[in-house]
Amino acid sequence: MTTCPARPTPARPEGEPVTDEHPDPPPTDDPRWRDALRAVLDDPALHALHAQPVVDLAAGTVAGYELLSRFTGPWQASPDRWFAAADRWGANAALQARVLERAVARRADLPPHTFLTVNVDPHLLADDRVADVLGQHADLSRLVLELTEHSRADDDGRTVLDRARAAGALVAMDDAGTGYAGLELLLALRPDVVKLDRALISGLDADPVKRALVQVLGDLVGRMDGWILAEGIETAAELDAVVALGVPLGQGWALGRPGPDLVTDLVPGQAAHLRATAARVSLTGAVASVVRPVAAGEDGGVRLAANGLVQQVRTRAGDWVPAMTVAPSASVVEVARRAMLRPDQQRWDPLVCTDANGAVVGVVDLDRVMLALSDEGPDAIVR
Repeated sequence: MTTCPARPTPARPEGEPVTDEHPDPPPTDDPRWRDALRAVLDDPALHALHAQPVVDLAAGTVAGYELLSRFTGPWQASPDRWFAAADRWGANAALQARVLERAVARRADLPPHTFLTVNVDPHLLADDRVADVLGQHADLSRLVLELTEHSRADDDGRTVLDRARAAGALVAMDDAGTGYAGLELLLALRPDVVKLDRALISGLDADPVKRALVQVLGDLVGRMDGWILAEGIETAAELDAVVALGVPLGQGWALGRPGPDLVTDLVPGQAAHLRATAARVSLTGAVASVVRPVAAGEDGGVRLAANGLVQQVRTRAGDWVPAMTVAPSASVVEVARRAMLRPDQQRWDPLVCTDANGAVVGVVDLDRVMLALSDEGPDAIVR
């Protein structure tokens, strides 16, 4: 669940009125929260829902949205703080039922082929106000119920959840990877979408252990026929690392901030970058992953014949030699075999990678092929 961080609460005498000089919220057990929550429930205009895009990282398109609460009140407080106070003062079910009702209605505004995610506390599923919103709709397709606690719903709540799934709703599990309780719930719930916690995504690009854990979770969820979603992606480096790991869905400020409108496009250039990065990942094990991009011509190191076909390639020693061409999708194993079948004096000459139209993609150095081959493991040699 992506929310704004809560601000620290300064010391203030109990019962002192909140003024412009004291805009920070009191503790959640302060009775003034009861009045603030009553005002929000009485006036829906004080409780807005903003949508943050969820992105298909391989296609570079918006796949869905998460609805996030934004409250107007007498002090500055994060949505988490409001819901914690609502839980303390018995208003949480009413608030979450309102969010669900709005989410179900807002599906009519969704762009084609997108979904809407909404947060629900598992312990509130059996509450009549929440259950009634879900139960009165025969079609809940394009709605994703994101369970926000590492606790199981009781039997009545599980029945409500099962009925919602039967009506077409999907189930997402929040904050995966944060402890054994979360993994235990993951196995019991078998969610359709598993959201990776921000703590796991933060600094992912510089932490090989985190990357390994993301791969393990991705394999596990994939075996359950589910999807993983990396939330809280804040930097370009984190985004590239997530895409490189093959994570299908992403969310965070690096992709789009929450807002009142349903954003349909990413920032200029980002979609193309995502598609290019994902394409390179899909060709892992193919020679495209080790190509050194160059342009055709003397300066680029690839000579063309009069008919435009590749003729020669320049070696690192500066010599021009006959060029062997390979396709981007060719496996590094097959390319290594072809190269080693050349005469002794040509075996270590670079290759030229060309696309389906014969255009030069780049040069393939044999040392990089050998390194890629070593990553494939010893079994690759005998395949």
